[in-house]
Amino acid sequence: MMRANKIIVSGLAAFWVSCAEVSTTPDVTGATTEPSTSPMAELTEAQKTILAKSLYTLVDSTKVDSLKAIFGSDITKIDHRYIEYFNTRPYSVKNDQVFSYPSKDGRKVCDVVTYKQENGKDQKGVFLAMSYDEHNHRCKWEGSKFEEKRCLADDYLGTHRNETVVDAKITDVDGVPVVIKSIGMTSFNQFFGYGVSCGEYLKEFKQSCNASNGLFMDFGDGCNMNQLSLACASFIPEGKTPDEVLNSYTEGYKIQCLEDSIKYAPYDDENYVYHDPYSDSLSRDSLSRIGELVYEWSRAQKHSMYAYRWQFSIIDSTVGLDDCNNFVYQEREDDEIALKHLSSLGYAYNTLPDTKNADAYRKEGVYVLPDSLVAEFFPNLATYPAAGLEGLKWYPPEIFYIIVLKDVGAKGHFVTNFDANGIYVTDIVKSGNCPEDTTVHYSMILLLNSPDWDVMNRPIVKTTYVSDNWNCDKPETLEKIEPYGEWTISFDGSTYYEEWFSKFETDRYLELYGGKEAFIEHFGEDRYLELVGKE
Repeated sequence: MMRANKIIVSGLAAFWVSCAEVSTTPDVTGATTEPSTSPMAELTEAQKTILAKSLYTLVDSTKVDSLKAIFGSDITKIDHRYIEYFNTRPYSVKNDQVFSYPSKDGRKVCDVVTYKQENGKDQKGVFLAMSYDEHNHRCKWEGSKFEEKRCLADDYLGTHRNETVVDAKITDVDGVPVVIKSIGMTSFNQFFGYGVSCGEYLKEFKQSCNASNGLFMDFGDGCNMNQLSLACASFIPEGKTPDEVLNSYTEGYKIQCLEDSIKYAPYDDENYVYHDPYSDSLSRDSLSRIGELVYEWSRAQKHSMYAYRWQFSIIDSTVGLDDCNNFVYQEREDDEIALKHLSSLGYAYNTLPDTKNADAYRKEGVYVLPDSLVAEFFPNLATYPAAGLEGLKWYPPEIFYIIVLKDVGAKGHFVTNFDANGIYVTDIVKSGNCPEDTTVHYSMILLLNSPDWDVMNRPIVKTTYVSDNWNCDKPETLEKIEPYGEWTISFDGSTYYEEWFSKFETDRYLELYGGKEAFIEHFGEDRYLELVGKE
């Protein structure tokens, strides 16, 4: 295993060992607000309460009071609907000092930043910022959208939006100083340092938290999509000051950055090919061209995952226009069918083929699907442009998973969410008076994720959706529904339903805008001719 522990501990492991006496005897003297100095001592309820309260530091200040009722000393009982309010990655700081340790080729970023203000409030801390490639730095927009983009010199996080940030700060709870260590999500897959996998980092973070007798919290879903959102609250070792603790973190982070920076090879070949882990491109120059190919391929997929949902009437009744004639879409009010996960739609859906290779998957569950079988199980997806199936992998190493579902009687399916407790699947069934159907079908939903994702043994939790459009009392509806066969991804994001809707449901799309004349008045005749000229 690579040296992930050096990133996690950052100098404090020795701090805890040297400053604490090891004890295996639980505290039996009653509640106390004095922090335990032993990594092996069992925390009292009062101490747990202090550490739990310290995590309010991670909550939007306007939401703290409303969350306190569900955020007591028992950290495991936090309602996961409220996880989104916890910010394990600061969104703004006021820099104090910035120490930069780029790789020799100038591409990898490893910076250490001390700060005195966080998210607009006075707060001392230090963080380690890492990024796969400096090309992905970007500044936030200041002022209106019409003003030029500029970076804030004294706000590192405003300038560097995509770095993985490992943060350490001190907060005060009822007069007791507490160390908050966290790693926060970014808009892309995270980077954990030279040769360190997500799984290694997660394991070492938890071990480090336990060693400091801390309170650990996972606000995400482990290594799902190579992303972590973790926090650890622990007491300061007896006899040490907050400044000494932060200085120890600062020095540990600086050592780690320096050691990592010398491990990457410099540009030593004029034929060097730039590899962007956040795209399907191996060359900066070809990125635009490849993006256009993918866009056109996606638009051509009439059998898209969006269309799959559409045919069962899950979507169509809630499509409309807002007051400004913007296309809007919301799931039905039934919360059980609302998509809650970025990749819930999956990359593809298909019926398990009748082949020898497929026999090993004829049992409901979750499997790793070897790359060599993806084209056999999902042949249309194999025509994905650019680098083919490898082009789907944004951040190697990633692997394909399939969720296999067994039906007795025809059903449709889609996944709404994944979390630590299971994989949530909605079975779509026919409405009306239907005869008994004992046919057996196997369906697959293709996912792409980190090899460290611990999803393999999670239960499949099912709910049922009765489709108004799939009605046994109306034979014409039965002929229109295709519950099986291959359906492929089009785009992420609900805004792209409009792309699909205008392309394949042109008449209904025009009706939303009041018909042909109203559409032309709003968008112009050229846009109308472009629209109706489609197949």
